[in-house]
Amino acid sequence: MRQCRVSEPVAGFVVLTVSELIANAVVHGSGEVVCRITVAVDVVHVSATDHNPAPAVLKEAGPAGEAGRAIRLVDAVSGAWESSGEETWCEFRARAAG
Repeated sequence: MRQCRVSEPVAGFVVLTVSELIANAVVHGSGEVVCRITVAVDVVHVSATDHNPAPAVLKEAGPAGEAGRAIRLVDAVSGAWESSGEETWCEFRARAAG
């Protein structure tokens, strides 16, 4: 992220969403899980792909619930996100550091 001049706050959000998207894919998906991170000019694009055709959806998690927070976190910290089923992605504006 530093080499691509992604600011530290954005890089932290990218790390968080990678963790959440991959965990979601492992728990709810099937088959091989692939993670891709691309940085272009001013956008960081993160995607997780698995073989589950059901799209990820926003859920309400109760105070004692252990599930339902991953996509809510992705929604809260990313600029945009979407799920087509096998692929769930999110994007961030990558503000140049320094």
